Amino acid sequence: MPPFLPDGQPVMTDPAPSLRLPEDLERLVDPALLRKPDNLTVACYNFPHFHRSAYNDRLYAPGWSEYVLMRGCQPWFPGHNQPRTPMLGELDERDPATWDTYLDLARQHGVDTFIFDWYWYGDRPVLHEALEEGYLNASNRDGVGFAVMWTNHPWAYWFPTAGAAQDPRWPEVQEPSGLGAFEFVDPGPSSLQQTWRDISYLAARYFHEPGYWHIDGQPVLVIWDIALLVRNFGANGVRQLFSELRAFVQRLGHAGIHIHASMGDFSVAAQFPTIGVDSYGLYNSIIAAGSRRPQSENLPEYGVVAADVVAKVWQEIDDLSPIPCFPNVSPGWDDTPRHMAFPRPDGATRSEWPGTVIVVDESPAAFEALVRGSFAYLNQRPAIPPVLTIGCWNEWTEGHYLLPDTRHGFGMLRALSRAIDGQEKLR
Repeated sequence: MPPFLPDGQPVMTDPAPSLRLPEDLERLVDPALLRKPDNLTVACYNFPHFHRSAYNDRLYAPGWSEYVLMRGCQPWFPGHNQPRTPMLGELDERDPATWDTYLDLARQHGVDTFIFDWYWYGDRPVLHEALEEGYLNASNRDGVGFAVMWTNHPWAYWFPTAGAAQDPRWPEVQEPSGLGAFEFVDPGPSSLQQTWRDISYLAARYFHEPGYWHIDGQPVLVIWDIALLVRNFGANGVRQLFSELRAFVQRLGHAGIHIHASMGDFSVAAQFPTIGVDSYGLYNSIIAAGSRRPQSENLPEYGVVAADVVAKVWQEIDDLSPIPCFPNVSPGWDDTPRHMAFPRPDGATRSEWPGTVIVVDESPAAFEALVRGSFAYLNQRPAIPPVLTIGCWNEWTEGHYLLPDTRHGFGMLRALSRAIDGQEKLR
């Protein structure tokens, strides 16, 4: 998922020594609550940008995928884990054979369902080939379901120098290095008509598919940015939109829709019950917590950031709305492949250098403790559906992926498996 600017959450200013995972997990939660919840669903996001697509053939070059950005990144500082290298190679995610491999890995290590980011630009689906041609044509889908996340943010050229020459047609986001800007090329679905076309298309296309994820008998529709919908249509407009969508899918033979908000902007969380949102949570908890560490920490450490997620972030987000809030875990965050490196000034704050959040020293042991911490969160809330989301399966260019790499091997997948089953599964 391409990065966007922080959402205004307060920066942490805790002067006490920082706790960290895995060492301090049992200081943060009751050890009796660390067991896996009954009937747990583990839902993992998938970013469909690692295959050739018609959209990127037009924007970049024939055959382009974000593997190009991944392999082109160089270390910014000694010990920086770049470039990231897939242990299984640069697999084509529109190939069903890739999904045969992915589905085997998911089943073996505890992932129950994939949530595919779903994009709609130029009044048509884009970047959908991984789902349409890959996952849905895999030979071994049994046991690993799927859902879609309506991803309603603008799209950009994810090269910061693309905006060096100003284009008055589109807004730009300045690159922190000052060397360029991310140039937006499509605003995404912004009218009510476009929104209806997109969501009704995906509902009619996917909700009936075998293995589509349901909560309480209703197909799950994840929405990336509810706040953007509220800005576009107002709270009453969104309430009517969701009501009409539910009536539409009932005519298709479904019980309704379970709408889950995958939040980056928390500003409208208090309105969720009235506009018709059923649950909410983060896409990536590590960037949410890492961006709130003190500015003096240029390179926040994963173990410290993960402890903040357990100790503070989940609870603070849960307090925003009375509807169920699902915990989210992530194996890391480092989006430097999408930025330009620049010299580190003496005494610079994090906003001055590196100008983005780079969470360092992620480890399978700390990730396993974070997953176990999420079990405690869910066991404290037995009235909500026991759902854990993971960001992400494959986001190499943001440094959060479960797939094996040449640094940790299968470590992150096995850490998830150990947390879920209490022991390591064999491949």
